[in-house]
Amino acid sequence: MAKDYKPLDLLSKEELKVIRKKRDWINVVSIFLNWLQIIAAMVLFFYFPNALTFLLSVVVIGSRQFALAVLAHDGAHNLLFSNEKINDFVSQWFCAFPLFSDNRPYRPYHLAHHRFTESENDPDLSLSAPFPITKASFRRKVIRDLTGQTGFKRYSIALKSIFSSEADNFKGKIKKISDKISGFLITNLVIFSLITILSHWSIYFLLWWIPAFTYYSLIVRIRNIAEHSVTPGETNLNNTRTTKASFLTRYLLVPHHVNFHLEHHLFTNCPWYNLPKVHEMLEGEPLRDKMCIEKSYFSVLRKATSG
Repeated sequence: MAKDYKPLDLLSKEELKVIRKKRDWINVVSIFLNWLQIIAAMVLFFYFPNALTFLLSVVVIGSRQFALAVLAHDGAHNLLFSNEKINDFVSQWFCAFPLFSDNRPYRPYHLAHHRFTESENDPDLSLSAPFPITKASFRRKVIRDLTGQTGFKRYSIALKSIFSSEADNFKGKIKKISDKISGFLITNLVIFSLITILSHWSIYFLLWWIPAFTYYSLIVRIRNIAEHSVTPGETNLNNTRTTKASFLTRYLLVPHHVNFHLEHHLFTNCPWYNLPKVHEMLEGEPLRDKMCIEKSYFSVLRKATSG
């Protein structure tokens, strides 16, 4: 069996201490700026309503929704804030709940993905196993993403899971359903109310849920393909991919350095803002040639659609 490399096989204790250092203020600023950009995009369309501003707003808001999801993911790793209670509260109420996500079931699911990456026990294996696919198949998937079909399927599955909660009696079932859905309902009631008061209620559906059903779905698909599809998969150095990205690509597709996915898997206690530093530290590593690092997302997609 091929060796899986441990953090100390790649970096020194001193380097590990540096990359694991948390700076809570960065996430305070990041969450604030993501929400500020969402508000700005809504304001832009409200005051200058036309097809161009609508499409621009959908892209900006969809990318910022994904940015919040990335921060929620760091929260699932207890990396968002040093204090565990603050970490869980902020990651849930400001990042996950508004997008109909919940770190409570996601955390064990995701940690299992890290433990069993690209093995038969990986809960995310179905996301990478079908690749490579044909270009025609990929086009069909993109169309489903941009027409909201993927989003509809995603949220339908989530709702079905919530309402199929099992309990000993009806009261217990209602309590379980309420516990699972209350965060989403409360945060979205706040979002809907603020939008209605400050602009018009229709903006909530046009510029909160249309981006979530469409552009967000496309980003998630491309990210999933890039992270683990068509990798050699021999060790933990090459069963996960890092993809280099320009500033524009990082903004539109892979915010908060989520493109440094190999580094994240190798050093799961490293906050997102330290991942570029890890990438630099590994530049001189003798095992660098064995690592799966791609020059661009176009290059990844070419490999993934070569079937």
